[in-house]
This record gives sequence, structure tokens and C-alpha cells, in this order.
Amino acid sequence: MSRQDHIREFAAQALADGRVDYFIGWKQGYNSSEVVPAFVKDPADVDQLIWTPLCHHNLVTFIKRNMPDPADAKIGLCVKGCDSRTLVALLQEELVDKEKLYVVGVPCDGIVDRRKLEKEFADELVDIAFPERGRVVVTTGKGETREFAQDDVLLDVCGRCRYPNALYADDVAGPLEAEPDREESGPDWSDIADFENLSDDEKQAALERVYATCIRCFACVHVCPVCVCWDKCVNRSREPELVAQKVGAKENLLFQMIHMFHVAGRCTSCGACDRACPVEIPLYLLHRKMNKEIYDMFGFEPGTKLDEKPVFQLFDLATDHFGD
Repeated sequence: MSRQDHIREFAAQALADGRVDYFIGWKQGYNSSEVVPAFVKDPADVDQLIWTPLCHHNLVTFIKRNMPDPADAKIGLCVKGCDSRTLVALLQEELVDKEKLYVVGVPCDGIVDRRKLEKEFADELVDIAFPERGRVVVTTGKGETREFAQDDVLLDVCGRCRYPNALYADDVAGPLEAEPDREESGPDWSDIADFENLSDDEKQAALERVYATCIRCFACVHVCPVCVCWDKCVNRSREPELVAQKVGAKENLLFQMIHMFHVAGRCTSCGACDRACPVEIPLYLLHRKMNKEIYDMFGFEPGTKLDEKPVFQLFDLATDHFGD
């Protein structure tokens, strides 16, 4: 049985038994090159649920603070390994009710970056197919077809993934993926090495340059599964206006740094903010840098151990991770 069949079976059973009021998964978008979130309430509709290497959405976003609607709804949802880390982070802080969740873990061998494929063609993509594991076949509106190796077009975050299987799930959709030996090696921070090698002034200039194109659309905030302050955030405050609404390099950088500090210690580098950004700003840069600082100081990886307290609830300075 395929992973997709497992998902449909688990969803249908949970809905039929009344275990959940609705189930959140993925379905085809406007054509077979797109995937969008799906909300299924009727067991008869589970056939719309799919699983492909295009299922990039972190569905945990839909159960954070002020969601779901109604507030007492029992929810089923699919999580990949990276998604499950954000769920664990929310559970650690009791921001979601575990008793009202039914979680299906989906082993993942990597998610395809549609933007990388779009840059290979001048025409609109109308179909992205996966005839077998590791192969990606893309067709455009003008009938051009090309094949790619899946590893060559994965999201950048997938190349550093250490958690291909869900860390928290009630059921698992198929066989587990092989996992790296996490005891032998820590996280891979090579993606921010160039940034770390810059001087302080160069870092400031680089960040202002990167964030200068931000249009302050708040897509990164809305899609972030661990950003839970919503209308209480200083970034949104209008009376008083604590953060200028002017769109400019310095103002945009302040906006993003506030967001970084608000999710520090719970950001799991899922990359949802990057994928949501309409102007393709590498938003993960600040978050990855903060995650590295937290890991170097406390040995803490957000969302990896359900029974572990969040790093800012520990108040523990007796750690070997501080230098001399």
C-alpha cells in the first residue's frame, strides 16, 4: 500500500469513527503541478487527499493559536518529519491540545522545490509527475517535457534534513525512511557559513540589502507554524505604533528581527517562510543563525524531544555548551 493510500485509509477511518471532526492533508491544486492544503469532513471525500514530493505545506500552521474553528474541534492532520518538529514545539509549550489531535506521520524522502523547476522553463508548468522514486518529469503548457533527478531539485532544507520521519504521530503512512546517525554528527550549518564569515558591518549591510525588497505583506508571519502572538505582536501594533509601517531596508530588518526573536527557541527551520515570500527573500537566514547560537550555547534543537522543556523555560546556566 502506498503512502497516499495509507493517508486516505487513516483519514476515512478517523472521520467515520468520529475520532476527528475534520482531517487536514494535501490535494491537487489548479493543475497537477500544484498542491494545496485540503480540509476533509466527509469520509467519502478522502480520495482527494494525495501524497507526492510536492506536498511542501506545513499543515501544523492550521492548528496554532486562534485555530481551529470551532475552537473545540477534533482535528486529524498529516505531518512530515520537519512538520512534526513544529508540532512538538507547540506541544512543549501547551499551545495546542494533544487530546484533540490525531496525527498521521508521513515518511518523507525530500520535497521538490517548484521554484527551481520554474526557473528551468520559460513557459507555465502544467504537470509535475513522479513515475518512480527519484525521478521528476515536468511538462509545460506548450508541451515541452523534461526529466530531472529528484535530488537535484529538492528544497534546500531537505538537503540538511536529519528527521525524515515524524517525531510524534499516532499512525504512520507506510515504511519509515532511513535516518542519519544523529549521535555521530550535529546539525549542518554550512548554509550560513558565508554569512558568519562576514564582519559585523558586512552582516548589517548584507541583511539590509536582502530585506530591502520586503513588501511587508506578513505572509511569512501568517505561514509560520510557531508564530503565535498574532494581534498581540509589536509588529502589528497600531495604537501605539511601536514599529514603523514604512517599507524600507532598516524598517524591514527590524520587522524581521522582531519575528526572529519571537520564534527563537521554537523555530525548526521548516522553511515555510521562505516558500511563502512572494519576492523570494531568504528569510531563513536570521532564524538559522539564531538556531545555531542556541544550539552552540545550550545543545538544544527545537521540536525534537516531546518531554523536553523549551530552551527559554530551563533557566539552566550550568551547561558545558558555554565557552570558558
